[in-house]
Amino acid sequence: MSANAVLGLVLVSEEGVNGTVAGGDEEIEAFRGFVRSVIGTEDIRFKDSFSEIPPFHRVSVDIRKEIVGLKRPDLVPESTEDHHLTPAEWHEAMASTTPKLVIDTRNRYETLVGKFAGAIDPDIKNFSEWGAYLDSAEIPSDIPVYIYCTGGIRCEKAILEMHQRGLDKVYQLRDGILGYLAEYPDGFYEGECFVFDDRVAVNRELKPTERFGICPGCGLTSETKRSCERCGTGYYVCTACEQTWEPVCSKECRDLWRRHGPKVRANTPV
Repeated sequence: MSANAVLGLVLVSEEGVNGTVAGGDEEIEAFRGFVRSVIGTEDIRFKDSFSEIPPFHRVSVDIRKEIVGLKRPDLVPESTEDHHLTPAEWHEAMASTTPKLVIDTRNRYETLVGKFAGAIDPDIKNFSEWGAYLDSAEIPSDIPVYIYCTGGIRCEKAILEMHQRGLDKVYQLRDGILGYLAEYPDGFYEGECFVFDDRVAVNRELKPTERFGICPGCGLTSETKRSCERCGTGYYVCTACEQTWEPVCSKECRDLWRRHGPKVRANTPV
């Protein structure tokens, strides 16, 4: 397998390995075999989705203290089975009328795109705020609490923070939203799922979004599309930035706009 056979990001830490890569069918199969050989086990679950556009432009391997930035490197999962629910078990729990809480562990810019029906959005900007949210949320300990994230990784540490606060009736969705949508595209998840690459989000069929984009003004997701008055490229802008951001697609076009104004067409009468 050549060095550039796959593109994407792989994170490595003492907690484990996580990543997302893209490539052709043969390249991805070769990558899977390489990962299994390095880790020394066949017991690895890979989640697949498809895109006609390359979602990455380079390949990188980052060594970090934590796979996800909880800023609690002391919290390390000791088991691969900590109240995990398969997509089928999760689906059954969501359909049940038994009292429960469903909490989204993701950041606000992710939950704007979609979440499970009835789920609580903690409205956090960074995952490192998760502990502070738990301290203020007054989550009852006598009813089941269900937590989820994009691919299941963040919940592996989120649940440990909850255990430290005496919350033992906590269940996490194995393989996250992506794993659930692969089996239940018409289930209890509403909207689309934010992903950390050029696709921005995937729909219920795990195909690249045709609805959302990233606002150049603030970096949040938006479904309001405009045409750049500097270069003509389509772009997305959120409601807040539409009032203050120049009608352009990027910071580069913004700088040109500020110096020269809208682009003058060659056939515009002088």
